[in-house]
Amino acid sequence: MTSFNLKIEGIIYHNIFTERNIMDWNEYKNSIMNNFDNINFTEKIENYVPPPGRSLYTTRPRMRIILYDSIVINKKIFKEVRYNSYQPKEQFNIKDSDIFDFIEECIKILVKKQQLK
Repeated sequence: MTSFNLKIEGIIYHNIFTERNIMDWNEYKNSIMNNFDNINFTEKIENYVPPPGRSLYTTRPRMRIILYDSIVINKKIFKEVRYNSYQPKEQFNIKDSDIFDFIEECIKILVKKQQLK
């Protein structure tokens, strides 16, 4: 199971990293969501088998960490204020709740994609 977990995490990182040069929050969110909507783990991961029942290879808490860390790394929208602590640049009206709501939307998609048969 660990192998699928690491591959899924890599795909999540990659799908966000490819959008790191977008300078508009809404465009950034839409591009990432579109990337996740188009993920097919059976095509991207050799011998992928959906996890049994309602279990996940990459859990919701782990996805929250991966998504947050990956999303705020966009230096066009976010700035590092302390070690590993980011906030939106002044010109953006983005609240923490906007970021966390976006992460939860991403998680819903990624849960379905992991379980898709």
